Amino acid sequence: MMDNFSFRQRSQSGFSLIEFMVAGLLGGILIGGAVFVFVSSNRSYLETERSIILSDSGRFALQILNDSLRHAGFFGGVALQDIDQDASLSAVTGDCTGFGAAYDMRRYIFAQAADGSGNAFGCITDAVPGSDVLLVKYLRPDPVDSAVDPNDAEVTTFNDLDGKTTYLIANAERGLLLDGADTPPDVGAGQIYARGTAWPYEFQIFYVREGGVPSLVRKTLAWNGAGMSIQTEDMVQGVQVMRFRFGWDSSGDGDIDQYGYLDGVGDSWDSIGIVEVFLLLRSADEEFSYENKKSYVVGDTIVDGGGDHYWRLLMSSSVTLRNPNLFIRSGV
Repeated sequence: MMDNFSFRQRSQSGFSLIEFMVAGLLGGILIGGAVFVFVSSNRSYLETERSIILSDSGRFALQILNDSLRHAGFFGGVALQDIDQDASLSAVTGDCTGFGAAYDMRRYIFAQAADGSGNAFGCITDAVPGSDVLLVKYLRPDPVDSAVDPNDAEVTTFNDLDGKTTYLIANAERGLLLDGADTPPDVGAGQIYARGTAWPYEFQIFYVREGGVPSLVRKTLAWNGAGMSIQTEDMVQGVQVMRFRFGWDSSGDGDIDQYGYLDGVGDSWDSIGIVEVFLLLRSADEEFSYENKKSYVVGDTIVDGGGDHYWRLLMSSSVTLRNPNLFIRSGV
């Protein structure tokens, strides 16, 4: 009886201290491994999410810039020097100055550096000091059809000009810049603007605005309720640095043979045929578990992360200017 009792007593005894310690160690290893996998997966997810956000913002910014640059210099087939201003063309509220003036048709693409206070073109006061500011002018490829006289089928004028838009009425020889609300010229046979087409006029200035979260900003010509004015549009948040590299024909033979940044273009703006765009994107918020010690070559500028906690992404594109290249190759 005693032997059976002793056996049952031994068989019902619990874990020993060593067994508990081993079990605890194994459990800790399993839990630690699970935590490590979770933290790593979460960090990888956050990195991927940050990268996607920056990449999407960068692609959108490049798309906006590239689209504008591809249309630069399109004026319906008329040369800049053959464009007149309508006598009733109203002044632009908040207009820029110099080549940046909305209706100054001397140049369709131009850039300058913001000064130490962030001023540029006489209408920008909040750009990142020393940053590139790009001006582009062109006609939107959305022409307004001319009206047709039902009696003699001769094109004479336009029916559907928008009173809140500036237009260029142009044929192959002359162009007239006018407000859509004003009376357009006769485009019938024998007239100065005979068989002219009305094209909506586009004026755009791009720059990076200084602030808590740097952003790509665009100045445009738009209706303000009483007339045409220079208005500001926030385009893409998180664009920290924007630089441009230009390619131009320096020999006059129709080929792009020289490249340089803003300070090297000099008086070659009429010969610009290629523009390379460099953008450095920055996350809107800091992630304090991340330390950015990288350096980024943005065109001719080096930006150092400096150990801060912002994620960054460098993107670039190269745009061939279709219309300017036609001018360059034709010697116009």
